[in-house]
Amino acid sequence: MTAVLLRVGALVLALGVAGCATRGDLLAQDRRLRGLIGEQKRSVDQVKREVERLRAEMEEAHGVRGRTPTPEDVDRMTALERRLAVLEANARRAPAVFGETPVPLPDEGLPPPDSPVAALPTTTTTLPPRPAAPPIDDDEWRREVQQDQAAATTVDAPEREEFTRALDDLSRRDCSKAVPALNGLASKSKGSPFADNAIYWTARCYAARGDQNQAISKFYDVVTRYPKGDKAPAALWAQGNLFLHMGDTPDARLALGKLIRDYPASTEAARARQKLTEIEQ
Repeated sequence: MTAVLLRVGALVLALGVAGCATRGDLLAQDRRLRGLIGEQKRSVDQVKREVERLRAEMEEAHGVRGRTPTPEDVDRMTALERRLAVLEANARRAPAVFGETPVPLPDEGLPPPDSPVAALPTTTTTLPPRPAAPPIDDDEWRREVQQDQAAATTVDAPEREEFTRALDDLSRRDCSKAVPALNGLASKSKGSPFADNAIYWTARCYAARGDQNQAISKFYDVVTRYPKGDKAPAALWAQGNLFLHMGDTPDARLALGKLIRDYPASTEAARARQKLTEIEQ
């Protein structure tokens, strides 16, 4: 997928520097660009089919044969969904030639309406609306922030002050200021005792603003990269509830089931058992 985006970018650059390009050249570039975008769409569709196939197999095994999904099943499904989220995000960043503003040529502005490029058939690409952000329990948010603030005072690490400042922003629900600091802390301090907390709060902020795919991906990072960290149970709990908010009950069951299986003594596991009972009713 990265290779596809690089090739699309190279084509756009070629259009920008070719000040003496003929209309035939532009038509050829347009056809190539359409082909690359089609290739990207096929990659997304392929992963979607794989996700649907694996989900169907897991549901059949669980519902017909009574087999509980294995950790490998859960991890593979989550990895596929994460890859799909990245592919879809990349697709939205790719240059779109259908129904959107064409790339202007240097000193020429947009092509005139009667030019061959403007006359090419177009198809308007409409992205599905982003689901509304799930409701946030202010008391729970505040309580979690306070717990992390208290825990941070007991940890002697050079990045403690940086993490504490981000928590101060989170206490005011100022995610726009907190997220860049949290991302920076997580990327440069991978062995830090605060790294899993930083990724977790980044995910909470993404969920709060309605960016479900990014949030799920970040929660997945917490669990897979820091399975023994104190935020892994909370990440699975939040991920399960986010899936429910999105209407994805099968994946909610998988996340909550993993939480109960891997962290049975956690507070979140008790809440997950109750949630699963509610789902089944």
